[in-house]
Amino acid sequence: MTQMRAGELVLFEHMDRQITVYLPKEYHLFPERLFPAVFLQDGDFLFKEAITAIEKDMEEGVTEPVIFIGIDSQLRNDEYTPWEMPALFKDWSFGGKGDDYLNYVYQDLVPYIKSSYRISNEPEKLALGGVSLGGLISLYAMYKTEATVGNFILISASVWFKDFIHFMETSRLDRECRIYMYVGEQEGIHKTNAQKDMVPNSKRAYDILKEKIDGADQRVKFETDPLGTHNDTFFLQYFPNSIRFLFPAK
Repeated sequence: MTQMRAGELVLFEHMDRQITVYLPKEYHLFPERLFPAVFLQDGDFLFKEAITAIEKDMEEGVTEPVIFIGIDSQLRNDEYTPWEMPALFKDWSFGGKGDDYLNYVYQDLVPYIKSSYRISNEPEKLALGGVSLGGLISLYAMYKTEATVGNFILISASVWFKDFIHFMETSRLDRECRIYMYVGEQEGIHKTNAQKDMVPNSKRAYDILKEKIDGADQRVKFETDPLGTHNDTFFLQYFPNSIRFLFPAK
Protein backbone atom coordinates (compact mmCIF):
# COMPACT_ATOMS: atom_id res chain seq x y z
CA MET A 1 0.00 0.00 0.00
CA THR A 2 2.71 2.48 1.00
CA GLN A 3 4.70 1.89 -2.20
CA MET A 4 1.63 2.44 -4.36
CA ARG A 5 0.75 5.73 -2.73
CA ALA A 6 1.44 8.76 -4.93
CA GLY A 7 1.06 11.23 -2.08
CA GLU A 8 2.72 11.29 1.33
CA LEU A 9 1.72 10.79 4.95
CA VAL A 10 2.93 13.14 7.69
CA LEU A 11 2.51 12.13 11.35
CA PHE A 12 2.88 14.47 14.31
CA GLU A 13 1.47 15.24 17.74
CA HIS A 14 -0.72 18.25 18.38
CA MET A 15 -1.79 19.02 21.95
CA ASP A 16 -1.02 15.43 23.01
CA ARG A 17 -3.02 13.97 20.15
CA GLN A 18 -1.78 11.97 17.16
CA ILE A 19 -2.55 13.68 13.84
CA THR A 20 -2.00 12.14 10.39
CA VAL A 21 -1.95 14.35 7.29
CA TYR A 22 -2.13 13.04 3.73
CA LEU A 23 -0.74 15.35 1.06
CA PRO A 24 -1.57 14.52 -2.57
CA LYS A 25 1.35 14.63 -5.01
CA GLU A 26 -0.09 17.84 -6.49
CA TYR A 27 0.65 19.59 -3.19
CA HIS A 28 4.36 19.75 -4.05
CA LEU A 29 3.84 20.12 -7.80
CA PHE A 30 1.78 23.31 -7.43
CA PRO A 31 3.34 25.32 -4.56
CA GLU A 32 1.03 28.33 -5.01
CA ARG A 33 -2.19 26.33 -4.86
CA LEU A 34 -4.63 26.01 -1.95
CA PHE A 35 -6.27 22.59 -1.53
CA PRO A 36 -9.57 21.24 -0.21
CA ALA A 37 -9.17 19.49 3.14
CA VAL A 38 -11.12 16.74 4.89
CA PHE A 39 -10.87 16.42 8.68
CA LEU A 40 -11.73 12.90 9.84
CA GLN A 41 -12.36 11.26 13.20
CA ASP A 42 -10.59 8.01 14.17
CA GLY A 43 -7.19 8.94 12.81
CA ASP A 44 -6.07 7.83 9.35
CA PHE A 45 -8.35 4.78 9.20
CA LEU A 46 -10.72 5.93 6.45
CA PHE A 47 -8.38 7.63 4.00
CA LYS A 48 -5.29 5.45 4.47
CA GLU A 49 -7.12 2.23 3.64
CA ALA A 50 -9.08 3.78 0.75
CA ILE A 51 -6.26 5.87 -0.69
CA THR A 52 -5.67 3.68 -3.76
CA ALA A 53 -9.22 4.30 -5.01
CA ILE A 54 -9.07 7.99 -4.09
CA GLU A 55 -5.73 8.56 -5.82
CA LYS A 56 -7.07 6.82 -8.91
CA ASP A 57 -9.98 9.29 -8.93
CA MET A 58 -7.56 12.21 -8.57
CA GLU A 59 -5.38 10.83 -11.38
CA GLU A 60 -8.34 10.36 -13.72
CA GLY A 61 -9.80 13.79 -13.03
CA VAL A 62 -12.86 12.49 -11.20
CA THR A 63 -12.11 14.37 -7.97
CA GLU A 64 -9.98 17.31 -6.94
CA PRO A 65 -6.70 16.57 -5.15
CA VAL A 66 -7.63 16.64 -1.47
CA ILE A 67 -5.65 16.88 1.77
CA PHE A 68 -6.83 14.53 4.55
CA ILE A 69 -6.32 15.19 8.26
CA GLY A 70 -6.90 12.22 10.57
CA ILE A 71 -7.59 13.09 14.22
CA ASP A 72 -6.85 10.34 16.72
CA SER A 73 -8.97 9.78 19.82
CA GLN A 74 -8.24 7.51 22.75
CA LEU A 75 -11.61 8.40 24.32
CA ARG A 76 -14.01 8.15 21.41
CA ASN A 77 -17.03 7.07 23.53
CA ASP A 78 -16.67 10.37 25.37
CA GLU A 79 -15.41 12.71 22.66
CA TYR A 80 -17.72 11.52 19.89
CA THR A 81 -20.97 11.77 21.89
CA PRO A 82 -23.04 14.96 22.28
CA TRP A 83 -24.34 14.17 25.77
CA GLU A 84 -24.10 11.38 28.30
CA MET A 85 -25.82 8.05 27.72
CA PRO A 86 -25.77 4.90 29.88
CA ALA A 87 -23.76 1.89 28.76
CA LEU A 88 -25.12 -0.43 26.07
CA PHE A 89 -22.63 -3.04 27.25
CA LYS A 90 -20.61 -3.43 30.43
CA ASP A 91 -18.01 -0.64 30.86
CA TRP A 92 -19.04 1.00 27.59
CA SER A 93 -20.84 4.16 28.67
CA PHE A 94 -20.79 7.46 26.78
CA GLY A 95 -19.32 10.56 28.39
CA GLY A 96 -20.94 13.28 26.28
CA LYS A 97 -17.82 15.43 25.86
CA GLY A 98 -18.54 16.20 22.19
CA ASP A 99 -18.69 19.98 22.65
CA ASP A 100 -15.20 20.03 24.21
CA TYR A 101 -13.86 17.86 21.40
CA LEU A 102 -15.37 20.05 18.67
CA ASN A 103 -13.97 23.15 20.38
CA TYR A 104 -10.54 21.54 20.06
CA VAL A 105 -11.09 20.70 16.38
CA TYR A 106 -12.44 24.10 15.36
CA GLN A 107 -10.51 26.44 17.66
CA ASP A 108 -7.14 24.68 17.92
CA LEU A 109 -6.59 22.09 15.21
CA VAL A 110 -8.13 23.76 12.14
CA PRO A 111 -6.20 27.04 12.68
CA TYR A 112 -3.01 25.06 13.26
CA ILE A 113 -3.46 23.06 10.05
CA LYS A 114 -4.25 26.25 8.12
CA SER A 115 -1.03 27.82 9.39
CA SER A 116 1.03 24.72 8.56
CA TYR A 117 -0.40 23.58 5.22
CA ARG A 118 -1.90 25.25 2.18
CA ILE A 119 -5.54 24.42 2.74
CA SER A 120 -8.45 26.51 1.56
CA ASN A 121 -10.08 29.11 3.79
CA GLU A 122 -13.44 28.59 2.06
CA PRO A 123 -15.98 26.54 4.05
CA GLU A 124 -17.20 24.91 0.84
CA LYS A 125 -13.71 23.45 0.38
CA LEU A 126 -13.49 21.94 3.87
CA ALA A 127 -15.17 18.81 5.22
CA LEU A 128 -15.59 17.04 8.55
CA GLY A 129 -16.55 13.39 8.74
CA GLY A 130 -16.33 9.97 10.27
CA VAL A 131 -17.77 6.52 10.78
CA SER A 132 -20.18 5.30 13.45
CA LEU A 133 -19.75 7.54 16.54
CA GLY A 134 -17.32 9.56 14.42
CA GLY A 135 -20.19 10.17 12.02
CA LEU A 136 -22.48 11.09 14.90
CA ILE A 137 -20.18 13.82 16.20
CA SER A 138 -19.73 15.13 12.64
CA LEU A 139 -23.50 15.42 12.27
CA TYR A 140 -23.74 17.12 15.67
CA ALA A 141 -21.05 19.59 14.55
CA MET A 142 -23.28 20.64 11.67
CA TYR A 143 -25.77 21.99 14.21
CA LYS A 144 -23.38 23.25 16.85
CA THR A 145 -20.38 24.97 15.35
CA GLU A 146 -19.67 28.05 13.30
CA ALA A 147 -19.61 27.70 9.53
CA THR A 148 -15.89 26.97 9.29
CA VAL A 149 -16.62 23.72 7.48
CA GLY A 150 -19.26 23.42 4.77
CA ASN A 151 -19.22 19.68 3.98
CA PHE A 152 -19.98 16.65 6.12
CA ILE A 153 -19.32 12.93 5.66
CA LEU A 154 -21.61 10.70 7.69
CA ILE A 155 -20.82 7.01 7.20
CA SER A 156 -23.01 4.72 9.29
CA ALA A 157 -23.42 7.56 11.78
CA SER A 158 -24.69 6.34 15.17
CA VAL A 159 -28.04 8.12 15.00
CA TRP A 160 -29.51 5.45 17.29
CA PHE A 161 -27.92 7.52 20.07
CA LYS A 162 -30.36 8.52 22.82
CA ASP A 163 -32.58 11.49 21.86
CA PHE A 164 -30.49 12.40 18.81
CA ILE A 165 -33.31 12.26 16.30
CA HIS A 166 -35.36 14.48 18.61
CA PHE A 167 -32.42 16.89 18.77
CA MET A 168 -32.31 17.02 14.96
CA GLU A 169 -36.05 17.58 14.71
CA THR A 170 -36.14 20.43 17.23
CA SER A 171 -32.87 22.27 16.45
CA ARG A 172 -32.36 24.99 13.89
CA LEU A 173 -30.03 24.28 11.00
CA ASP A 174 -29.27 27.57 9.32
CA ARG A 175 -26.43 26.29 7.20
CA GLU A 176 -25.58 26.08 3.54
CA CYS A 177 -23.80 22.75 3.69
CA ARG A 178 -23.35 19.66 1.56
CA ILE A 179 -23.66 16.20 3.06
CA TYR A 180 -22.80 12.65 2.07
CA MET A 181 -24.59 9.95 4.07
CA TYR A 182 -24.33 6.17 3.94
CA VAL A 183 -25.89 3.33 5.92
CA GLY A 184 -25.97 -0.42 5.29
CA GLU A 185 -29.44 -1.98 5.30
CA GLN A 186 -28.25 -4.82 7.57
CA GLU A 187 -26.92 -2.58 10.33
CA GLY A 188 -28.48 -3.20 13.71
CA ILE A 189 -30.99 -5.79 12.53
CA HIS A 190 -29.80 -8.40 15.03
CA LYS A 191 -29.50 -5.95 17.93
CA THR A 192 -31.98 -5.71 20.79
CA ASN A 193 -30.58 -2.48 22.30
CA ALA A 194 -30.79 1.05 20.87
CA GLN A 195 -28.61 0.05 17.92
CA LYS A 196 -31.58 -1.82 16.44
CA ASP A 197 -32.86 1.58 15.24
CA MET A 198 -29.77 2.28 13.12
CA VAL A 199 -31.40 2.01 9.70
CA PRO A 200 -34.80 3.64 10.40
CA ASN A 201 -33.10 6.45 12.31
CA SER A 202 -30.63 7.00 9.48
CA LYS A 203 -33.48 7.33 7.01
CA ARG A 204 -35.30 9.68 9.38
CA ALA A 205 -32.14 11.77 9.77
CA TYR A 206 -31.90 12.05 5.98
CA ASP A 207 -35.53 13.19 5.79
CA ILE A 208 -34.90 15.83 8.47
CA LEU A 209 -31.86 17.17 6.62
CA LYS A 210 -33.88 17.32 3.39
CA GLU A 211 -36.52 19.41 5.19
CA LYS A 212 -34.02 21.79 6.78
CA ILE A 213 -31.47 22.38 4.00
CA ASP A 214 -32.32 24.56 1.01
CA GLY A 215 -31.66 22.81 -2.28
CA ALA A 216 -31.22 19.47 -0.53
CA ASP A 217 -31.77 17.52 -3.76
CA GLN A 218 -28.36 18.75 -4.93
CA ARG A 219 -26.75 19.19 -1.52
CA VAL A 220 -27.53 15.94 0.30
CA LYS A 221 -26.63 12.51 -1.08
CA PHE A 222 -27.78 9.37 0.73
CA GLU A 223 -26.61 5.88 -0.25
CA THR A 224 -27.46 2.48 1.18
CA ASP A 225 -26.27 -1.05 0.51
CA PRO A 226 -28.75 -3.94 0.79
CA LEU A 227 -25.98 -6.21 2.11
CA GLY A 228 -24.22 -3.55 4.19
CA THR A 229 -23.32 -4.43 7.77
CA HIS A 230 -21.59 -2.21 10.34
CA ASN A 231 -18.02 -3.10 9.44
CA ASP A 232 -14.88 -1.72 7.82
CA THR A 233 -15.41 -3.42 4.45
CA PHE A 234 -18.48 -1.33 3.71
CA PHE A 235 -17.16 1.85 5.34
CA LEU A 236 -14.08 1.77 3.11
CA GLN A 237 -16.06 0.84 0.01
CA TYR A 238 -18.35 3.88 0.30
CA PHE A 239 -15.92 6.48 1.64
CA PRO A 240 -14.48 7.34 -1.82
CA ASN A 241 -18.05 8.10 -2.95
CA SER A 242 -18.16 10.91 -0.40
CA ILE A 243 -15.11 12.55 -1.99
CA ARG A 244 -16.58 12.10 -5.47
CA PHE A 245 -19.76 13.84 -4.36
CA LEU A 246 -18.26 16.65 -2.27
CA PHE A 247 -15.11 17.42 -4.27
CA PRO A 248 -15.68 16.62 -7.94
CA ALA A 249 -13.08 17.89 -10.39
CA LYS A 250 -14.32 20.93 -12.25
